[in-house]
Amino acid sequence: MNCKEVINLMDGYLDSELDPVTSQTVEQHLRDCPNCDRIYKAHGSLMRAIASASPYHKAPAGLRERIQSSLREEIAEQPIRDVSSEMPLRPLSKQSEPRTVFFGTQWNWLALAAAIIVAAIITFNLVPRLRPGGDQLLATQLIASHVRSLMASHLTDVASTDQHTVKPWFNGKLPFSPPVPDPAAQGFPLIGGRLDYVENHPVAALVYQHRKHFINLFIWPSTRTSSTAKEPRTQQGYNTIHWNQGGMEYWSVSDMNQGDLGDFVQLVRGGSSPSSSR
Repeated sequence: MNCKEVINLMDGYLDSELDPVTSQTVEQHLRDCPNCDRIYKAHGSLMRAIASASPYHKAPAGLRERIQSSLREEIAEQPIRDVSSEMPLRPLSKQSEPRTVFFGTQWNWLALAAAIIVAAIITFNLVPRLRPGGDQLLATQLIASHVRSLMASHLTDVASTDQHTVKPWFNGKLPFSPPVPDPAAQGFPLIGGRLDYVENHPVAALVYQHRKHFINLFIWPSTRTSSTAKEPRTQQGYNTIHWNQGGMEYWSVSDMNQGDLGDFVQLVRGGSSPSSSR
């Protein structure tokens, strides 16, 4: 990716609108190109300055009800009339001042403004339903972390195939002790571990390998009680499987096929997976 392409994508990168792969490609270019990195930092500073200087006022909780009440009262005060029968035919040169008519009812600007605001409130309440779910956004973030670890050659902070070396390494670095499964005998050897950062909190990232594919297993404490693994999810050519177990939340991310990733997850969860030996 050249400088011109990166500059064209700069706004999307700053707004986190790019897909994980493109975002990581831009990030790699910024690390290698001091000129583009200066432009990126300048744009970021400008955005933060504008955001911090912009006033923000939260509407009172009862605003919606008051607007709806005003709208109902306004409609009730305006009787429905047959406007066409009441409006005499006059020459164009003697027409009275124009009036705003809405479905046969004379509509003043206050009522129209109230209607627009109510419509905006309704739209605002409906929009979140059309946005991606929390799990989808989290999966995107974890895929980006997976890709970044491969591109930056920073798969591990502690490189070891011994779970008794990797697990103690996290002591004092995390407010929890992550389990470190070791399904090496079934073809998924442990490579090491590292610290990562997800949704504004630190997490453990365990790294495994299967043939030529790497797996990032992200772990952090969970408030959920269900231990059922969710269906595999595919985004941008990467597969993810998410589940909760033993008070921990697990996300596995890899570019290998869903079947092999499913075998890995079954082994990590403590089950047997005959297909993993193929």
